[in-house]
Amino acid sequence: MNKYLTYWFVCLMTFGGLVMNTQATPKQQKSSATKKSTPTDQRLLDFQKKYNDLAKRIESAEKAAKQASVDYKAQTERKQKELQAELKQLAEKNSQSRDASRKAIEGYRKQQSELHKLMRERRSEVQAQKYAAEKAARDAASKKKKAEAKAAREAAEKKQAQEAAAAKAKREADAKKKADAHKAARDAAIKKKAAEVKAAREAAAKRQAQETSGAKAKREAAAKKKADPKKKAPKPAAKKSGKDSKQKKSSFPRK
Repeated sequence: MNKYLTYWFVCLMTFGGLVMNTQATPKQQKSSATKKSTPTDQRLLDFQKKYNDLAKRIESAEKAAKQASVDYKAQTERKQKELQAELKQLAEKNSQSRDASRKAIEGYRKQQSELHKLMRERRSEVQAQKYAAEKAARDAASKKKKAEAKAAREAAEKKQAQEAAAAKAKREADAKKKADAHKAARDAAIKKKAAEVKAAREAAAKRQAQETSGAKAKREAAAKKKADPKKKAPKPAAKKSGKDSKQKKSSFPRK
């Protein structure tokens, strides 16, 4: 298309130049007519020859310009027909493209509506899942907190029971220890008292045996004295016997 426009632009420029040359030729014709009086002038002949040559060139250029104009018109008409056909094809293509685009847009919009519906459903599902997960987390946290509180309470109760059992065991051990000590002391006192009573009894029995043996010896001596009157009787010892009786009385343990 650009080549054709360049070609016709060159033709128009050539045609304009030729028209300007034809407008300048009348003056030159007048000057040549005035100078025909001297045809023998060589320079004049040269000018005449050049003038005729230019006239031929102008005529051929005019013919070429006319032909170029005719060709331009024919080519313009042909190009206009071709352009109209092309424009018609372009219009048909544009219409087909618009129809295809409209159909594609309708399909895309339909897909968009379906996707929008799916997105709403998916959002609802995600929100429900999120709510369920949050509820499960809250329930788990609450259950864990309750379990920890229960374990802490049970541990405190167990510790309290252990402390109470330990205190009870300590009290019982202390009471048993005290009772054992009291019993041991009582047993020791009883044993000591029994030993003292036994020792006192043994001492009393020993004294009594000694006194009994002494009395027996006295009786035997008295009997022997009675049996042998020649022997000198011993001096009376009434006072001594009183003292002995007092010693005999005091030798018995008091109850």
